[in-house]
Amino acid sequence: MAVIGTFGSFTAARLGIYASQSSLNVTGNNISNINTEGYTRQRLDLVSLHSYGNARYHSGYNLDIGYGVLADGASQLRDPFLDIRYRDMNASVGAYEARTKGLEQLSDILDEVGQGKQGFGIIEDAFNTFVEMLNNRDYRPGSDDYDTLVRESAQTLTNYFNSYADSLKVVKDNLTEDLKEDVDTVNNILEQIRDLNVQIRDAGIFGDKALELRDARNLLIDKLSGYMKIEVRYDMEKVDEFSSVERINISIADSGTPPIKLVQGIYATQIDMPEMAAMRNPNYNPNLSTSNRYISRESDLKNGITLYTNSAREAMRNDDGTLMENPDYDLDLETSGKYLILNADGSVKERTEDADAATQVPNALKRTDERYNDDNRLWMSLKPLVDEKGRYMRDEYHQEIKETVDLSDVQLYGSLQSKRELITEEGEFASEDDVKFDADANIKRGVPYYQHALDALAQKFAKMYNEANQLNFDQVKDAYQTNAGGNFKDIQDADILGVAGAVDGQPLSPAYFDGVAQKIKDLEADTTLSAKDREDQIAALKEDAYKNMEQLRLNGQLTEAWSFYKGGVMFSNKGDGNDPTGITAANITIAKAWSTGAVRTLHTKEPIRDGIDHTTLNDNIFHMVSLMDQKLDYRAGTTVTDAKNGGEIYFSGSYQEMLANINLTLGMDQNTSIGQYNSYTQKALNLENARQSVSGVDLNDEATNMMMFQKSYAAACQLMTTLDSMLDKLINGTIR
Repeated sequence: MAVIGTFGSFTAARLGIYASQSSLNVTGNNISNINTEGYTRQRLDLVSLHSYGNARYHSGYNLDIGYGVLADGASQLRDPFLDIRYRDMNASVGAYEARTKGLEQLSDILDEVGQGKQGFGIIEDAFNTFVEMLNNRDYRPGSDDYDTLVRESAQTLTNYFNSYADSLKVVKDNLTEDLKEDVDTVNNILEQIRDLNVQIRDAGIFGDKALELRDARNLLIDKLSGYMKIEVRYDMEKVDEFSSVERINISIADSGTPPIKLVQGIYATQIDMPEMAAMRNPNYNPNLSTSNRYISRESDLKNGITLYTNSAREAMRNDDGTLMENPDYDLDLETSGKYLILNADGSVKERTEDADAATQVPNALKRTDERYNDDNRLWMSLKPLVDEKGRYMRDEYHQEIKETVDLSDVQLYGSLQSKRELITEEGEFASEDDVKFDADANIKRGVPYYQHALDALAQKFAKMYNEANQLNFDQVKDAYQTNAGGNFKDIQDADILGVAGAVDGQPLSPAYFDGVAQKIKDLEADTTLSAKDREDQIAALKEDAYKNMEQLRLNGQLTEAWSFYKGGVMFSNKGDGNDPTGITAANITIAKAWSTGAVRTLHTKEPIRDGIDHTTLNDNIFHMVSLMDQKLDYRAGTTVTDAKNGGEIYFSGSYQEMLANINLTLGMDQNTSIGQYNSYTQKALNLENARQSVSGVDLNDEATNMMMFQKSYAAACQLMTTLDSMLDKLINGTIR
């Protein structure tokens, strides 16, 4: 067109007015949404209107300069790279925020600094009181009153152990319920994203960008990124032969190739964390050909590329339509079979690919459930992708994709994973299977680690004082009277021994205890055994011997030299018995015999001799006092039998030093977590500020734009007026 045409010039002016007016509308919309959460700043997309080709009466002297401006639509100002960085950082914020809050709950229970008397911790103060009462007993070895004070201080100590153990269980249960709520929240977010995708897709088919719906979706994606680390990608979905629309794909970050999908367009999954779940095979390796039943249709057999799968849907088929079996598949190998069928004793009976056929184990049970054994695995899986009507997504062969996807112990990262680890990780007490599921399991410490550590302290305390308050094995033969047959009097029935076959079905005799003492000496001298095996065998011998000694205490007759003896079990696993086995922080209590006075703190293990005032002897009380400062070795296998590194010493020290080590470990974990949380929070804040500098509404910028568009509007109107004046002059003035 010419520089100044007639009606074409009016069109250019009119389009300029429309463009300026629309730009003012977009600016007004930005200003009105300045405080709207998740709103992304919008911009009017303007393009120059130009006509190609020449007019019929085109003159070479006329300049072709365009026909004005067109408003092509509104778009959002977002930086995809900043979105990716922010969401990655938000996953770290969510992970360390959840861990920090969980450790704070543990700290409220275990951090004893300044909570007891004179700046001591509560349990430490109870230890000190117990020692103080023993010292008082040391001064008055024959006084029953002081024995009562020792027992009361011990009762206070066991009550604290019980209280702390109960509090740790409450924290664990609360975290479990919190994790379940988070799973429900994530599932709700995934549903909302799917529903928004449906609306955005429908709008896209009709040419609408649905910017406000995209804002709502981006806000949900940001929230989702706090629960797990995600990867967001966009592609084009073919609607029909002539058109396509944008599709969003959300997957778990770093989950392999292809990635594990959470959302694909109008389809979305749900996280499943059932109360009971199929026992997974810790040795399963899907990368081994022997672990997969079929040959995958992704294989290129002609070029020697063979891939494997356990999914019949993904399998290649023979010419006759049957599934192409993997000739190397071997279900008997421990690396094959995704799930396990267990025997009653917990050993592996079979391996299977069928989750329904596998042994079901506690996964997310409540404590009130009779099947609850405090060993919830908290395994998660993803249900198949479905649309809003529950229809399955189909693959390129139009087959429905119905498989569930099991998430491994390390596949998630974010608040979901942190809470799961707080509830399940045992640190140094981790089993071999735990380490197979997660290679770092033995350095991750959650509530179970602190429960086991407290159990270890309670067990060691009870064991040492129970042994100290009973006869040595080489003293038993002199302490109790025997009959003519060389057996202890009144102990004639092997059935009451409590240990089947401990004396080969024969009446209990001094020879049995001599044999125990000798076996212990032999084990201590055996250099072929590991320290853990040696301790375990000695502990088993002592356990049986002390059970038999308890039968002697109840039924035997003391010799005159030992008539003072009233030693026995001080601590038990329940208050109505005298069983010292299986003691934990949750069940440790004063033994019934001690609480009723049938057993007293043993002031000496020396028999009554002529010329010695036996009532003043206090060597065993002194020994009990010294036990508080004795350095003891702690091995994880003593507390948790299946601990992978159970034979290794993870701490050596006194009871109070062990307690301090628990607090120190918690403090270090907490400080690390808080430091990481603060660091990631600051980085996320910086990235959010960078995002807002691009996507956020700035009042100054919008005010500048408003003045600029107002002036362009006025200029376009002035152009219209000028053109009208020129045409009026041209038409009316020429006629004159």
